[in-house]
Amino acid sequence: MRKTKIVWLMGLVILLAGSRLMAAGSFEGEVDMKMTHGNSTDGKIIQYLVKGNKIRFQPDSKDGKNTGAAIFDSQNSQFIMIMDKRKMYMVNQLHPEKFKYGKDHHFKMTKTGNSKDILGYDSQEWDYSSDNDNGKIWFASGIGNWWGTQMAAQADKLPSEQRGMVSMVLSKKLFPMKWESTDKSGNVKNGAEAVKVEKKSMDSSLFEVPAGYKKFDMGNLFGGGNSQSSGNSSQGDPLSGVKSKLPF
Repeated sequence: MRKTKIVWLMGLVILLAGSRLMAAGSFEGEVDMKMTHGNSTDGKIIQYLVKGNKIRFQPDSKDGKNTGAAIFDSQNSQFIMIMDKRKMYMVNQLHPEKFKYGKDHHFKMTKTGNSKDILGYDSQEWDYSSDNDNGKIWFASGIGNWWGTQMAAQADKLPSEQRGMVSMVLSKKLFPMKWESTDKSGNVKNGAEAVKVEKKSMDSSLFEVPAGYKKFDMGNLFGGGNSQSSGNSSQGDPLSGVKSKLPF
């Protein structure tokens, strides 16, 4: 398998990148986010498919044939990466029990009092500032608690200064309908906006590893021994040593 494909899938998880901490919420359906870079209006669509305690992340493809996806299973606190071309999958164990409220010394949020309608959802505007950039986020309720839940499940990889925001999102069951970040000079860096929110029944098969797919051993890929037999769980963790970060 090409190493670049593995890196892309890992990046998808981190970008978008619990559990037993809190239920994912009652929303079932699809939310599509358009991700942009700089001032460009072109962007990639990332689909969130939600059912029960599972979320499937995948890039939208024009032909409807995705070559990879990631499934977050909140009941078992796992990210499962699906590699369709190779008919393989990887499992990353998460640790929501490590989630704690973090003091916002370097990541500060302020509710502006402004709001905007995004796809029929009343989205409240928040300003934020951090060491690296500034920006705005528009949060809305009514789309369940699954986004905050899957971020909290990655708490051991999330910078401590951002955990306070995740705690707020969990308690209020919010979803970021839109966000934009700027550098310290005011130049636009990145952004995203929901372009579709559709409540509908989802096929359970979308949230399971397809029959016949083999489990991929990350330990062998990076020159280690078999992760299950060696007892070194970090060799089998595709996100081991990677510091996750919220997309804004």
